[in-house]
Amino acid sequence: MAKAEQWGNICNRVNTCALTGAAAFFAGIPGAEIINNGPLWCYFYALRYLERAKSDIGKFYHGTQPDNNSVIYGTEQFLLDELELRKKNSAASIMLIENSCSVSLIGDDIAGIARKAKMPCPVVCFDSGGLLGTFCRGYSLVGVKCLQELIPSKKVPKRVGRVNILGMSLGYLNDDNDLAEVKRILVMAGYEIGVCLGDGATVEEIMNLSAAEFNLVMHEELGLDIAKFLQEEYAMPYVSNGVPYGLEGTLNWLKALPGYTLKQEISEEVEKYRNKLFAATNEMRLVWGELWYDNIIVSGPSTMAFSLAEALRREWVDTGKLTAILQDVPINKKNSREIDEILLPAENMKEVETALMSFNRGLLMGSSSETVILQRNKHAENVQICNISYPIVDELLITSEPFMGFRGAAHMLQRLWNGSIAMKVNR
Repeated sequence: MAKAEQWGNICNRVNTCALTGAAAFFAGIPGAEIINNGPLWCYFYALRYLERAKSDIGKFYHGTQPDNNSVIYGTEQFLLDELELRKKNSAASIMLIENSCSVSLIGDDIAGIARKAKMPCPVVCFDSGGLLGTFCRGYSLVGVKCLQELIPSKKVPKRVGRVNILGMSLGYLNDDNDLAEVKRILVMAGYEIGVCLGDGATVEEIMNLSAAEFNLVMHEELGLDIAKFLQEEYAMPYVSNGVPYGLEGTLNWLKALPGYTLKQEISEEVEKYRNKLFAATNEMRLVWGELWYDNIIVSGPSTMAFSLAEALRREWVDTGKLTAILQDVPINKKNSREIDEILLPAENMKEVETALMSFNRGLLMGSSSETVILQRNKHAENVQICNISYPIVDELLITSEPFMGFRGAAHMLQRLWNGSIAMKVNR
């Protein structure tokens, strides 16, 4: 395993393991059942992460809990017992059996065990866990395996203007609201929504995925490998242009899509928000001054961090230095003109902790993991915090407001201004 994907950094610092990412993909398929073939520690670790976004996941996420003798004799009987329970007590549309790190080392043929159980639904088997890599690694690998299991070999007629959305996941903060906004904008722009893979698409819809004209990759770390697989196997083109943050950023994101033409409805909405945001922020500038930060740290998944950096510097705020702390090793290492320094915690954890421990009088866009480090050096009270990724223990986000898109541009700018004003009032 590469240094950047060592288990300790993945699970204890900024990310979660591949087992959690694979489970997150299947948690986004209605009617799916997931069996974690491993110890309770791994089961509850993934369950705790995923239930933040899907509170009822315990109803369809199950564990086999093999005993210590399984290291010698294997987990077959434990897995067969759980599969029999599933046959009696559920009507799954599809099932994922995922081995944890320790069980993967045993070498059980879980596909053969699944065939022996004669399950009434499609079954995808996956050796995962922290030894394989990060959340996004598990998500993308199991996504490809799911497609290999479900997509028929026959070609499906293409539908012009139909687009599949790849690389969205309930494992990301505010995913449901962001996906709803992305769909709304695409429909407004004249596109037909096809399959939202791993984030709401049913088994039947996935089987007809190849009917789309093209695939739209949102978070590259989740969806790019899946898009490349579909391009190779089904000659489906894809577009990967980051995620849409900011008003102008969302408009530019749309312009990069195949067949895009500016619709009157889009034009009117952009103009409405331009006027609204200018009027509101102009009044705030007169009272509180410019929205300026000496330093900004953005910490999150790579596609999110790159795209947010662009929106921050081009539309929302002014700053001296902008640092990006990436929760994954990006597939395409971009040289963003908007980012002054890129840190990978799994490779540069000492530099990351130094940057956070010395951070003062700036803006931190990240998670509670970064906030905790700030608090050790008693700088948190001097830093404006805007949560954008899990885990969060210092803020409650339960509204339907997105971070992405036109509505998200207003919401995020509102959060930034309100946070800045609160900091000045409390000094």
